[in-house]
Amino acid sequence: MRKVICFLLSVFLSISLSAEEKVFHYYCTVADEAHFPLLMNLIGSIHKEDFNGTDQIAIFDIGLSDPQLEYLINIEKVKVYPIEKRHPHICTYFKTHPGGRIVRGWYLWKPVAFKQSAELFPYFLYVDAGSTVLATPDNLFRHIKENGYFIINIAPHNIEERITMTAVENIVLKLTHEEQLKIMDPKTPMIDAGFQGLSRDVWDNYIKPMYDLTTNISLFADDGTASMGFGSARHDQTLFSIFACLNNFNTNNQGWSSLNVGGRKIPFHMHWDADCVNNKTCVYRSRWNYQFGGDRSIFIRHKGYHRPLSAFASSSTYTYAIPIGLVPQDVLEIMKMEELSDN
Repeated sequence: MRKVICFLLSVFLSISLSAEEKVFHYYCTVADEAHFPLLMNLIGSIHKEDFNGTDQIAIFDIGLSDPQLEYLINIEKVKVYPIEKRHPHICTYFKTHPGGRIVRGWYLWKPVAFKQSAELFPYFLYVDAGSTVLATPDNLFRHIKENGYFIINIAPHNIEERITMTAVENIVLKLTHEEQLKIMDPKTPMIDAGFQGLSRDVWDNYIKPMYDLTTNISLFADDGTASMGFGSARHDQTLFSIFACLNNFNTNNQGWSSLNVGGRKIPFHMHWDADCVNNKTCVYRSRWNYQFGGDRSIFIRHKGYHRPLSAFASSSTYTYAIPIGLVPQDVLEIMKMEELSDN
């Protein structure tokens, strides 16, 4: 009898420990009609590598078409949320490069999506739609939960060469002299704003201050006053970098870094360069190279019957879906221009 009791007790403790060790995987991203194929790749990659671990993939809508929304609501573990209309031009297209590249709302929507995500989840991993999950990021979620955040730097790119005078005058010059020197130091790196693990632990000093700035779109705009000229300002990325600096966040390097989980250092690899991707890479910041390694949209799991993508879009409009008449045709290729690091 004693052996039976000990066995049952060990089973109970094992089950209890397993329950305690469960870490919820909350993914968040943002998408519009043009970036729908990138979104499909991201969802497919998550379903392929982390379906069982995933609790929700929250998608914030900044311009998805009705057929795309219909398609998304029939995907397992996906939920679409309207972006909060924090500013009347949060989804408006703006030219942000001499070559004609356009972006929505100067990326004003990203801090808004972070605020909404923090209201939904105690912690989350934000990944731009142009990302590919190559292995389960369970340890990354554990790190975020335990440490409050996970942020990647993109050194040698720094704040000083990318910040606009509007941001300097309205943010930097209101800080202490020591803080100003630190932010404008060429050695202070920019961060990758398109890949951030955050929790409510950083609400007061990071998420909320960034959200508060979103009523002033000029802080996010490229007005041509950055030291490197028009096309070099980084919108939300510069502002996020400022607050990461002010909070003395420990930022990780592109490529190999380490996660702190349960008092252990665990290697973690992610990269934006396809040539640096290896069999240990967890996340590839693929952008328009979303078919790297094959079409991952085939791994998407649906809720019962679903209409195929071809039912509402031809291959050409599916890949580069832009509302007719909204932007000129030549912008379709410009939108795929290689970007600095994030956005």
